[in-house]
Amino acid sequence: MSQTYTLLLRLEGSMQSWGYRSRFDYRDTALEPTRSGVIGLICAAWGIARGEDISSFDVIRMGVRVDKEGRLERDYQTALDVIKADGSGTGTVQSWRDYLADASFTVGLEDSNKELLNKIAIHLLCPKWALFLGRKAFPLAAPPIVDHLDPVKPGNLEKHLLSGVSNKRVVLETANGERTQYDWPLCFGERRFKPRSIHIQFDNKGVTK
Repeated sequence: MSQTYTLLLRLEGSMQSWGYRSRFDYRDTALEPTRSGVIGLICAAWGIARGEDISSFDVIRMGVRVDKEGRLERDYQTALDVIKADGSGTGTVQSWRDYLADASFTVGLEDSNKELLNKIAIHLLCPKWALFLGRKAFPLAAPPIVDHLDPVKPGNLEKHLLSGVSNKRVVLETANGERTQYDWPLCFGERRFKPRSIHIQFDNKGVTK
């Protein structure tokens, strides 16, 4: 069995939004960072534009530990003089946008390719484009790399996100999880995604070293 490695990221800020079901005038947020949101963050750091190939990240397995749940909040917004779809004139458009306030997460990226994880860490330490937590108005409160001197650690997600932890929600990608989310990005330019199976755990039972 090949050695696995994990890169740990810290995503925290006064506001975050991780939409995965957003449609038209309602923009939702998941209660933890989505895969599409994290891959988007990496693409921004790397300088990968929308529409460019992101398949090299498909080998990565992702997990999230919720260090601080935060509060679910909602913004109400209006836009004036928006052209109607039928071209009959203009009107006022209402929209609702959810976000998490004061949340903090540890995200783990696991792969057997240590070089890929190291490259991601290098780009996140010196990003080409601005990094944000789901929306451009939501900056990070701290640098995203947990250990900038030695960012990539041996061991899998379970070892780094579950070991010694209790009463914290951990969301792990797995083949037969109890929940499915359509947040695995295939192409950001075309907004194409596929389903992702995840398992939720609250303690350190079943940790594999």
